[in-house]
Amino acid sequence: MLSTMTSATTDLSRLFRTAISERKLDVPPMPATAAEVMSLCQQETTDAAKLSAVIHRDQTIASNVLRVANSVAYAGQVPCSSLQQACGRLGMQMITEIATAVAVRGRMFANATCAELLGSLWKHSVLCGFFSKEIARLRRRNVEISFLCGLLHDIGKAVLLNNLDRTAGKGAEVPRNELLAALQEHHVAAGTLLAREWKLSEQFLEAMQFHHDIAAATRFQDLAMTVAFADMLSHHVAPSVLATAPAEEELRAHPVLVGLNLYADQVGELIGMKGRALAVVEGMR
Repeated sequence: MLSTMTSATTDLSRLFRTAISERKLDVPPMPATAAEVMSLCQQETTDAAKLSAVIHRDQTIASNVLRVANSVAYAGQVPCSSLQQACGRLGMQMITEIATAVAVRGRMFANATCAELLGSLWKHSVLCGFFSKEIARLRRRNVEISFLCGLLHDIGKAVLLNNLDRTAGKGAEVPRNELLAALQEHHVAAGTLLAREWKLSEQFLEAMQFHHDIAAATRFQDLAMTVAFADMLSHHVAPSVLATAPAEEELRAHPVLVGLNLYADQVGELIGMKGRALAVVEGMR
């Protein structure tokens, strides 16, 4: 599917633009388990038993949640032997994050055609969720919303990659540089379609739409700035083909730091979380 050729059999950017404007992209519904878990955790009466019962209904997600809960990034001294035990030990917030991430990964990041790029994108998405949460924690903001905004900020790229065959034609040779440019150009529009299909709140929409254009955010600029800086941190700690990795000096001079009211020592603390962040990614594989 991908080629290192300098010419392409398709004008991919034009094809993506047409598919988006004519709503011809295949946008799957939100994973039912993820939707129910997110809903449950916003209810005051939810406990570990209720949460584990919902996750249990999807055995693939259940087994993966338990595996992640026992990974190096999350595990305690004694392994969790049941979902209810994992919910009790890690807390509702953490289990919500894990279950939602596992469900989204299975639905949006499992296409074998673009496995390498989707793997890189998944790693970046988890890192951005991690750093968005940690920025929110430092600023005493809502960590659950921040994690999910970071996790989903580039979901439009996954939408486009999953539509590559139907848009460019099965087996079409697309140079990698053209594919990456088309993903960058159209991922916000594709992500917006998915956000509306999934009925995500305006907070998610603004973080997704404006993390590259902070000034355009109206109601939730704070979240857009959080995701924008988390995005840069993620590219810094784990460089990939998706974007040029910023140097530490660029991070420390990032214009959103003033708006986020983050100080130099806090930026240093975030950069120093690289090991923890990569362990979380490894656990989510």
